[in-house]
Amino acid sequence: MHVRRPAVPLLLVCLAGLLTLVTLPAVYVRDEIADEHALADRVGAAATSEPVREVAAERIVDAAIDAGAEQLLITRPLATGGIEALLDTPVVRQLARGAARDAHALLEGREDTFVLDLGRGTALVIDGLRSVSPRAAEALPEGFDPEVLRIRSDEPALVAVRRLVDLGEWLALVAPLGALLCAAGALVLSRDRRRTLVQLGAAVAVAATLLLLLLALGRAAAVPGAAAAPDVTAAAGALWDALLGDLSLWAETTLLAGLVVAVVAAARREQQPQGTVSKLLSTVSRVRQAQTPRWRTARAVALLAAAALIAWETELAVRLAAIGLAVYAISELAAVLDATSARRRAAATASAARRAQGAAGDRWRARLAALSRPRVVVPALAVLVAIAATVLLTVDKPQPARAAAAPATGCNGSRAYCDLRLDHYTFAGTHNSFSAGQEPGWLIPNQRFGIARQLDDGIRAFLLDVHYGEQTDQLVRTDLKAEGMDRNKVTRAIGADNVATADRLVARTGAGTLRGRRELFLCHTLCELGAEPALDQMRAYDRWLADHPGEVLLFILEPYVPPSEIADLFRRSGLIDDVWTLDRQAPLPTLGELVAADRRLLVFTEADGGAPAWYMTAWSFFQDTPLGATKPSELRCRRERGDADSPLLLVNHWIDTFPPSPSRNREIGGAFLERQLARCERAREMQPNVVAVDFHQNSGVVAAARRLNEAAAQAARRLEAVD
Repeated sequence: MHVRRPAVPLLLVCLAGLLTLVTLPAVYVRDEIADEHALADRVGAAATSEPVREVAAERIVDAAIDAGAEQLLITRPLATGGIEALLDTPVVRQLARGAARDAHALLEGREDTFVLDLGRGTALVIDGLRSVSPRAAEALPEGFDPEVLRIRSDEPALVAVRRLVDLGEWLALVAPLGALLCAAGALVLSRDRRRTLVQLGAAVAVAATLLLLLLALGRAAAVPGAAAAPDVTAAAGALWDALLGDLSLWAETTLLAGLVVAVVAAARREQQPQGTVSKLLSTVSRVRQAQTPRWRTARAVALLAAAALIAWETELAVRLAAIGLAVYAISELAAVLDATSARRRAAATASAARRAQGAAGDRWRARLAALSRPRVVVPALAVLVAIAATVLLTVDKPQPARAAAAPATGCNGSRAYCDLRLDHYTFAGTHNSFSAGQEPGWLIPNQRFGIARQLDDGIRAFLLDVHYGEQTDQLVRTDLKAEGMDRNKVTRAIGADNVATADRLVARTGAGTLRGRRELFLCHTLCELGAEPALDQMRAYDRWLADHPGEVLLFILEPYVPPSEIADLFRRSGLIDDVWTLDRQAPLPTLGELVAADRRLLVFTEADGGAPAWYMTAWSFFQDTPLGATKPSELRCRRERGDADSPLLLVNHWIDTFPPSPSRNREIGGAFLERQLARCERAREMQPNVVAVDFHQNSGVVAAARRLNEAAAQAARRLEAVD
């Protein structure tokens, strides 16, 4: 049977679309799944995803109860929440990555079951259980090593991926090559290449849309519903998202690319009153108004399909709508540029005589006319817009040099301090600065006076913990499940007596009625023991800095919330205009430079620093002394955290007992503190740059910092005189 030539290009276009549908998953599986290292990263992501962490935490606590730690029955919700947060740590992620060989063998069907246990992370979990109930931790038998994750080889998500892997490497090579050959053949054989290019873009977009729908249906089939066992549901969902979640992004990108190609190619070379998509929308409008039974039925089916997509795959529906809006905008832009180009060509034709003045001028005008064509301008403009958006979203704005002379009072109370670099200056600081006995609602405080009084007394460094909390009629409840970042103290910091106090408080007052959405609070591990709204306190800091133009403050945050939440907190409070970003590779600035630039706040974080740039990783810049001293003789000067070349020294100087003791911390103040600082300065060959204490009013920390700073200023003056 003879096939008419016009049908051949269309057939090749359809084959190109079909091969695109095969290419995307084939290449994805080859590069992201079949590779052992990439698979290890994805299994690690699955092991620390929220649903798996929730189930794993429950199983760990239940295993501890079965092993003899029956006391955890009383505090099971608290223990589960703490362990769940602990599982989202680098230690557990590294354990999951270390299981790459077993995970790869499971994918290939050479193993029946993949089991991830805690291994060397068991001690960390036991410490977490000990923070909830020391007696429960002591009751655990020797060799306690509960499972974090168990995955069987017959999980539907694994079966789907294994079928793709079984097709072999050749499919990832043959399919894209075949798609390119079919596309090239269609263009070569076509009598209307512009139309064929539109068809190719549409075919690619249809293939990507089909892949998105198949992925949505596949996830619905692979992940059991609520009736299934929760561990199976969590493992299947986490596996699917970790293994195939990024394939959806590939498909969405391909969908947008295909639509852009189709829209740009569809732009008429002559004047066109409206864009291609606008014409399509006009057609859709006419169809919408048609009242024949056939069209009414078609409209009903389309609306039901859209409703089902929104209900079952809301995120996919939103992304598809966004892609549609982007294509519509590109279509309209192409139409405008096409009409403009047509007018220019008409004007050029009318003035042909004037343009015939020289071959060189004609060549340049011809090049400009070529550049004005939509198929050149639209892609170039899209690339420029994408680059500009990327720059605006990812590059930190330069810090404005708001020139401001140092005030008469100097820097942090003395003009001599303005010439001191940060590594030659000592900030008097407080540990758990917000936890103050004279502030309303605080139990088991680390300080007597609140932050306002501390600022007045000369405290300039503040160690702050930021938590998620929910305000009730009675108290603030810690949102443990929402705190998915570094929780290095949530499972070991406060001890069983603190937990018991919180439980008694909640039992006495009741949980209360939630008064709003989740918010950020300054708390010490459990907001039930006391909480300060973080936004209110940060605004108070901002006002204080505005009222004291020569003062420099330093924060060290222990965050239990993502960096994006911290950045939003600083924006809303106004402190974003006060922060300074240090360059780890450059010499540290002086206090005077910070004051002159009116950027007088240094913000460090114990976890997840670096984005934004002013949210600096503490242990890149600081090295500190050991924590956990329960008596004066246990205070040490050796390096605990940070690197040997970290330029700043943090001295942790408090007695870590329950409850915090004003009298015992008074014993290590005054002369004892100054001797300890001198000992650490000799041992570390560094001036202490932050000295953090409990109950600062009894410690003499402000006076000790002043003496160190005066000595540093005198040394600087002597050195300047010699020079």
